[in-house]
Amino acid sequence: MPVPLAILPGDTAAPLFKIFGSDFGRHVLVAPHSRIFDLPDESGLDPALLAALANSAPGEVPLDAVVAPSPQSISLNVSSSCNLSCSYCYAARGSFAGAQPDPMSWEVARAAIDSLLGSADRSAPVTVGFLGGEPFVNRHLIHRAVHYATAEGKRLGLDVRFSVTTNGTLLEEDDVELLRENPFAVTVSIDGGELVQNRQRPTLGGQGSYQLLCAGTRSLLANPGATLVAARATVTHSDFNLRERLDAVLTLGFREAGFAPLRSSKGGDALRDEDWPGYLSAMIEVAQPELERAYRGEGIRLTNLAVALKQLYRGASSPYPCGAGGGYFSVAANGDWYACHRAIGAPAYRMGNNAGLKSDRRMEFLTARHVHSQSACRQCWARYLCSGGCHQEASSRTDSSCGFIRGWLEFCLRAYCDLTQRRPEFFTGAVTASKETDHE
Repeated sequence: MPVPLAILPGDTAAPLFKIFGSDFGRHVLVAPHSRIFDLPDESGLDPALLAALANSAPGEVPLDAVVAPSPQSISLNVSSSCNLSCSYCYAARGSFAGAQPDPMSWEVARAAIDSLLGSADRSAPVTVGFLGGEPFVNRHLIHRAVHYATAEGKRLGLDVRFSVTTNGTLLEEDDVELLRENPFAVTVSIDGGELVQNRQRPTLGGQGSYQLLCAGTRSLLANPGATLVAARATVTHSDFNLRERLDAVLTLGFREAGFAPLRSSKGGDALRDEDWPGYLSAMIEVAQPELERAYRGEGIRLTNLAVALKQLYRGASSPYPCGAGGGYFSVAANGDWYACHRAIGAPAYRMGNNAGLKSDRRMEFLTARHVHSQSACRQCWARYLCSGGCHQEASSRTDSSCGFIRGWLEFCLRAYCDLTQRRPEFFTGAVTASKETDHE
C-alpha cells in the first residue's frame, strides 16, 4: 500500500451519509468508503455509529491521504493525425493545437514501455494503451509495441495488457488479429446510427464515416475472441434520443455501449445548464430497460450503469476521479509524460518524461486535485463517488451539471439495492460485460 505523502483533512461539516429509498425500503449510504446499509425502521441514526462506520478499515488508504503509487498504466499518443474531423475533438485530430506535430517514433514508444515495466508493481496488471488522433494511422508502431511489451512482460514476470481507443474506420485484418490474439480492451468511438454518426463524426473531406466504421469493425464484432469491445458515444446538447442510439449501436454487433456528455467545446455543442435535467431523464430512461434485463438474469449493455453498479458493490470510494497522475500517465510523441491524455501540451499536466517523473510536480498536481481541495465538492454527499469529476472538465462544472451527477448516482443506488434483492447473483457471477480502465 502506498505511503501517504500528505494529509488533506475533509470538511468537518460535510455529510457523512445519504438516506435514500428503493422498492425494498430505506437505505443509507455512508459517504466515506461507500458503505450501504438497510434501515429497518423510521428511527433516527446514531451519530456515533455513523462516525464509526465512516472510519477506514485495516488495509484501506484513508480518504484524506495524498499518495503517489508506482505508474501502472500508460497511454501512448502514437498518432498526431486522424482521418475524421469531429467538431468536438479535444485533441485537434491528434495535433493538440500544435503541441504534437509529429507521430510517435519506435524509440520513444520503447523507452516509455521500458520505463513503465521497470517501475510497475509486479503484483498487479500493467496496461499499455494507444491513443491519437486515430491510433491506427500509425498501425505499424502499435503492432511493434504490443509484441515488444508482451515479450518484455514475460521476461519480467508481469501481466501486461493493452487498450486502444479507435474510430474503427481504418482497421485491417492484421489489426483485428492483433486485437484478438492479445489481452485488449477496445473502445470504438461511435455516436449512434448512420444519421447521427455522419453528422457528428464526418471524414476529413466532409463525407459520412458510418459505412467506413461498419466495414472496419465487422470482422472484430463478428469474432472478438477474448477481446473486450465496447462502444462510446458522445452526446451533444442537440440530441438526447439515447435509446435509439443504443439500439443502433447494439444492432451492429457491439455488446455494450456507454454515453459521455460533451461538457466543453469550442464549437458550441456542449451541454448547457438547462440541458442537464433532460439528459438525466434520458439516461434513466435508457437505463431502466437494462436494469430489467438484469432482473431477468441477462447482462447490462449500458456501460454507465454496469460500471456504477459494480463500483457500488465493491464499495468504490476515492478522492480522485481517475488514475491521472497517480497510477496512470499519457505519453506524448516526444516522450513527455502528462497526467492526462486530454492535456498533451499543457504545462500544468506535464509530470516528466521517459527518463523519469518529477516528484514535486506530481505532488503539486495530486494535492491540488484531491477532492478535499475542491471547494465545490467538500460538502457534497457524493464526493467520494464522483470525486470531483474529470480534471479537464472541472472548469466547466456548474450546479446544474453537479445536479445531474447526484441524480444519476441516486438512481444507481436505488437500482443497486433493488438488484441485490431481486437478483443477488448478478454481482457474484459473470453477468456484467463492462470493462474498466485506469483512465475512463
